[in-house]
Amino acid sequence: MKSRFTFLSGALCIMSLASCANSDYQNAMDKGIDSLGEQDYHQAAIYFEVASSEQTNDKEARIYFEQASQMEDAVNYYEQEEYISALDAFEAVTNLDEGLVTVQSEAEKWKKTILDEQEELADTEEEIDTINQLISAKEYTSALEQLQILNAKVESEEALSYYENELANLTGRINDALDELENAKTPPTTNSSKEKPIKPKEESVEVEEVRTYDTYTNERFGFSIQYPTDLTVGSPPANGDGLNFYNEELEITVFGSHNSMDESIESIYQQAINNIEVPIAYDRLADHWFVLSYVKNGLIIYEKFFYGDNVFNRFIITYPENKQDVYGPVTTHISDTFIPSAN
Repeated sequence: MKSRFTFLSGALCIMSLASCANSDYQNAMDKGIDSLGEQDYHQAAIYFEVASSEQTNDKEARIYFEQASQMEDAVNYYEQEEYISALDAFEAVTNLDEGLVTVQSEAEKWKKTILDEQEELADTEEEIDTINQLISAKEYTSALEQLQILNAKVESEEALSYYENELANLTGRINDALDELENAKTPPTTNSSKEKPIKPKEESVEVEEVRTYDTYTNERFGFSIQYPTDLTVGSPPANGDGLNFYNEELEITVFGSHNSMDESIESIYQQAINNIEVPIAYDRLADHWFVLSYVKNGLIIYEKFFYGDNVFNRFIITYPENKQDVYGPVTTHISDTFIPSAN
């Protein structure tokens, strides 16, 4: 009788221990899922790790732990502005088999947010580049109009707050230039009717209105560029990498190449700067392109480079410094309408 009682007592203890273990496991799993709902990925990972230790062979706890850990890493990368690493981590969450669908959906939302922000940053860089070109071409009124539009966008988007100081500097440059023009006007005299005040915007707009453009598309590398119709088209090279267009004052050269050395855009940008032996009037480096502009031997040289994982695109525009009012708007038009294949 005693033996039977001992056996029953042992069985009850084992069942009690198993019940306690199951209770601890389920409690940790429930709290982990609650933490995921609150987007507290660090705490969620801790709970799932506890659950996994309670039932070492439980696949569900292990997968949820991986999801929570990857989400925590991804959010940290985003907050540190390491966007490529963040995208990779969020991608790993969405690709994890048998993971929670709600967490995968949250990772997809994060990915879209990052990609949208990156696109918006690239667009803002392009708009700032255009404004700088307008300033260089003395199109101050047009530059100010575009700057006001861009200021409104930056003020409404927290992700663009980085550009506030730069836009303030651009505003100061434009206002200073407009003040100089105003001060340079000749006071009214008996002969003043023969003199006209400087009106950079109206003069350059007149030039732009009568200018027409053709489009060249490179079959080998896939980019396209618009060029003034009155330019002479050069002979295409045998390898078909690009073309040049010119007259006695203006020359446009455009070409593509392969990223055979797997170089980064930063290294190419630095090499380009190192090769310029004169002061650089304007330069800008973005995620997938950079611009360099400078004066050499009386010529303005404007170069824009587009970076891609497999190919590069580049165009170079040169014209006399004293023809900036004529060809500055042409440079702006080409830069705005160039369609790169490098991405």
